[in-house]
Amino acid sequence: MNSWSLSDIEVVSRAIVSAPSVHDTQPWDLRLDGRCAEVTERRGFTDTPRADRVISCGAGVANVELALRALGKTIETDLLPDPRRPDLVATVRAVGTASPSSTELRLFSAMARRRSHREAFADIPVPAATIADIVAGAEMEGVRARLLAADEAPALADVLLYSADRVRQDPGHQRDLFPWTSHWLPQGGHESVDPIRTVVTRGVPDSARLAAAIERETVLVFVSDTQESIDLVRTGISVERAWLTAVDARLGASVLSHPLRVDDSAHRLARRLDVPGYPQLILRIGY
Repeated sequence: MNSWSLSDIEVVSRAIVSAPSVHDTQPWDLRLDGRCAEVTERRGFTDTPRADRVISCGAGVANVELALRALGKTIETDLLPDPRRPDLVATVRAVGTASPSSTELRLFSAMARRRSHREAFADIPVPAATIADIVAGAEMEGVRARLLAADEAPALADVLLYSADRVRQDPGHQRDLFPWTSHWLPQGGHESVDPIRTVVTRGVPDSARLAAAIERETVLVFVSDTQESIDLVRTGISVERAWLTAVDARLGASVLSHPLRVDDSAHRLARRLDVPGYPQLILRIGY
C-alpha cells in the first residue's frame, strides 16, 4: 500500500533533482513505494568516472533524507542494503512522524539556493565558527572533511597543476572537463572550452600565484577511508550536507573532483597532506 501523497512525491522528487551531480548528469533513479524511498544508480554513463557518479547518488540520498524530515517523517536509511542489487544505493524508510528541527528546515530551504560558484570568491575571511559548523555538518562515518591549512595551499596548487599538465599532454583527458585552475584564476586565460565542450589547455598558471589564490579561500578536502562504494556514497552525503550548511550561512561554494581522477593525482595529494585514505573531492567556500 502506497503511503505517499502527491504533494509528498513532488517534494521528494524536487529534492533529489536539486542535488549536485557530475556534469549535471543526475545518475540516479528514485522510486517511492509503500513507506520506502529507493535511490538507485543509473548505469551507462561511460564518459564520467564511476566514483563521481556514486558520490552524486550519495548527494541525492542526502536531499531525500532532508525532504522526508521536512515533511515531518522520522526516517531510517540503509546504504547499499542488498548485495543482489548493486545498483541500489540506499533505501530511506519513513518509520514514524516527528516535527523537523529548525536546522533541518533551514537546510531543506537551502537546496533551492545551492549553486556552483566557479569563480574566485571575495577576499573576505569565513569566520572560524562558521567553518566549524560546516565541518560538523559534514560529519559522516568513513569520511573526513579536512580543512586545508594555509601552508598546505602550495601542495594543492602543485597537484592541480600536475593534473592540468597531464590533461594538456593527453587529449583523451580533455573532453567534458571544466578548467579547474580557473576557479581560482578566472582571468588566467590558460584554458578555454570550445563549442563542443572540449577543454583546450594552452598552458598552466604559475604555481606560486595559484597557491596564493587558494590560500585566500576556505578549502575543504573530503577524504574517504576506502574506495569502496559505501564510502563513496557516504562522501556524497557528507559533501551535500556541508554545502547546504554553507548556503544556509549565506556562503557560496563549488566542488572540484576531476583533478583527483587524473592519473595518480589523488595519491599525490594524500601524500603531500600526509593524510590516510583517499581524497575524493575539494569543496571551495567563500563569500
